[in-house]
Amino acid sequence: MGYVKYLVFRIDDRKYAINLIHVNGTEQQYSVSPIPDAPFGITGMINLRGELVPVYSLRMRFGKSPEITSPEKSVMIAKTSGIMIAYEVDNVESIEEVEESCVKEMPAMASNEETAFMDKVVQIKNQIVVVIDVNKILSDEVIESLERLIKQHADSEKKALEEERAAEIAAKEELAKKEGKE
Repeated sequence: MGYVKYLVFRIDDRKYAINLIHVNGTEQQYSVSPIPDAPFGITGMINLRGELVPVYSLRMRFGKSPEITSPEKSVMIAKTSGIMIAYEVDNVESIEEVEESCVKEMPAMASNEETAFMDKVVQIKNQIVVVIDVNKILSDEVIESLERLIKQHADSEKKALEEERAAEIAAKEELAKKEGKE
């Protein structure tokens, strides 16, 4: 019998899970930089070890305020449709290993276009937990928009770095000229 590992997280008083195979890591210490004209649910970007990663509020996806008051607020870093996205949640609780036989398809009466990202249900420690499919949370249009935003931010950061280097070189040349006159 096989097993599946899930990362269990909480939004308000409800638990959800993501298949651990999709998760690249979690972070609790992060700072979100807002970005103008971001798609719905995108609260900004974080710099994750030199890589710009958009932050998506799963609270907003569930129709809740994006504000998280919990000191355990976290982001789960996952590759979604080819790009890294940080999914912000109230807190990440645990990693659970579950027998495949305990994983069931989402009941048809609970599935519709708005809930298509809620892929499966699983029993974890006598609780039914909804499994989220990270590849179904965002539409193709939102993914394309995020790819453009990431490229724009990377280009503007590259340009700012080039301007900073040019200013440093100019300052060094000016200093060398002054020292040469003395």
